[in-house]
Amino acid sequence: MTWTRSIAVTLIFVTLVALMSTTSGNSSSSAPSILSVEWTERLAIVIDDDTDFTAENGVVSGSGTKSDPYIIEGWKIGGFVNGTAIAIRNTDSHFRIRNVYTYSCSIGVQMNYVHNGWIEDSQFIDDAVGAAFFKSGDCKVVRSTFEGSDVAILISFSEVSQSDNTFLNNNVDVQRTTKEMPWELTWVGTVVCAAILIPLTAIFAVLVYFRVRRSLPRRKP
Repeated sequence: MTWTRSIAVTLIFVTLVALMSTTSGNSSSSAPSILSVEWTERLAIVIDDDTDFTAENGVVSGSGTKSDPYIIEGWKIGGFVNGTAIAIRNTDSHFRIRNVYTYSCSIGVQMNYVHNGWIEDSQFIDDAVGAAFFKSGDCKVVRSTFEGSDVAILISFSEVSQSDNTFLNNNVDVQRTTKEMPWELTWVGTVVCAAILIPLTAIFAVLVYFRVRRSLPRRKP
């Protein structure tokens, strides 16, 4: 009886050890790998035209062609409550903003009158607006994370596609504005209206002046 009990206890112990080893092996193999990313802290990037794609403005490689786009990569920019981390305007060169981290900015990345610009594999944390596009085309936002923004992606009068992005705790994930502004509010309309109104205002002022002058009593000689 004692011999039988010893064998049973041994079998139970061996079974438990085997189960523990199997569980440990499965847990280890299924655990997700965490990619360690290191960013370099720097000041804001401002690119006003195609000639500004330089190393000083965060470009680490590329020539601006479709097959060899400019790469802006590896930067951590933030703390500009009333400013923009990366502002790009008036460009047609192909470029990629890749693996950047912006935080606590008014706007993380802003593209105005830009073509052929991509944002990929980047993080935008606690920016009022994560990425903003105005009058831009052929732009993309892919595989990026937006967290804690009022508006994660703001697209105004632009052709922008977005896919495989992660949105966490934003008031609005994607906001699109497609209705054109009234003609009189565009810069051309403003100039034309000013060109008409300023002379009319001057003529009206002259007429009022002479009317008031005639209404005043004339001095006797």
